[in-house]
Amino acid sequence: MAKAIILIGRLCCGKTTYAKQVIGREGGVLISADELMQTIFPEPLGDEYDKFSARGIQYLYHLTRQLVQGGVNAVLDFGGWSPASRKAAKDALAGLEQDWRYLDVPQDEWERRIEKRNAAIAKGEGKLNEYYVDEGLLDKANRLFQPPTEDEGLNFTVIHT
Repeated sequence: MAKAIILIGRLCCGKTTYAKQVIGREGGVLISADELMQTIFPEPLGDEYDKFSARGIQYLYHLTRQLVQGGVNAVLDFGGWSPASRKAAKDALAGLEQDWRYLDVPQDEWERRIEKRNAAIAKGEGKLNEYYVDEGLLDKANRLFQPPTEDEGLNFTVIHT
């Protein structure tokens, strides 16, 4: 039976890499909010980003529903930074089998990955779905990300990356 595999984790924790591994093992399609946003809006949106991202995510929930109902696994690479965003995903995908996975990365490894990504982007070697993590984005990530808790009812698996 097809399912929605929903990844939780802060930026640069390895979600996209893990998603591709899951697709290789379990089959499915990558559903990436970052990829959608960077394809449609190649220039930074600044304060407008969150508004347009929210609209894009609603479309991606619709696409996920179609895929899973059609028998295809969908691997959602959105982040799920807050309990509210996770509840929104849970509700939007109600009725589908949901497989929640929290990618946990140690702080020092997370900082190393951010530096590595930023260096690659600065050299023009960044990938389509990667954003340069400046101080503003880093501050936003640190302010907004809340690890999932058992009381959210997600029945998530912790993956150490």
